[in-house]
Amino acid sequence: MRPWAEHHAQLGWEVELPLLPGHATRWQELSRTTWQDWYGEVRAAAIALSEDLGPIAVGGLSMGGALTLALGQDPELRGRIAALVAVNPGMTVPPVAHVAGLIAPVVPSVAPIGSDVALPGVAEEAYDRTPTRAVAQLRRLFSRTRAGLAEVEVPLLLATSPQDHTVPAGDSDIVAAGVSGPVERLPLTRSYHLATIDHDAPLLFARSAAFLDRHVPPSGTPR
Repeated sequence: MRPWAEHHAQLGWEVELPLLPGHATRWQELSRTTWQDWYGEVRAAAIALSEDLGPIAVGGLSMGGALTLALGQDPELRGRIAALVAVNPGMTVPPVAHVAGLIAPVVPSVAPIGSDVALPGVAEEAYDRTPTRAVAQLRRLFSRTRAGLAEVEVPLLLATSPQDHTVPAGDSDIVAAGVSGPVERLPLTRSYHLATIDHDAPLLFARSAAFLDRHVPPSGTPR
């Protein structure tokens, strides 16, 4: 996420890049967190930023895309969020993930899913295992967010990699069909799941910045 954040910061936007609980430590730490912990962290960041600057935009990738859409549904954030950018947002999980909560006590972790990148020589920093409890929490987050998509009324830039090997491209279609606000679609035809560090990153960043320019009102302070 950092290249996206740094790109926008260099254009003059005020950017907050929250670290989600259980991330960037050990997979065992992630196993002890819930989707409410992840959502609470981004919600607090959104509230703090909007209190300083007025209406803001929120962007996210993958699970972060689902969190972004969840923020757009939050009734207490209405008027605080002017636009959303979701990149390959997750809305569904494979069938095996539906029993993740049941098997977690005996199968604490599964194989990792990182580094779905088409650009040669680029790798994601990710855990070497995925905690099974976190998969169960992810399923709950996706289900809750999908059920509330109609509450998303602000403009949405929806970027999708057709050849994503982690999140089905059809999940973006679910989002586009479910939200109530205007949707601008952006195909990322040269990238896999992690588009923010893949071939289409420059395109994504430029379109994201232009989208924010159109939809986020000036605050009178650095953007």
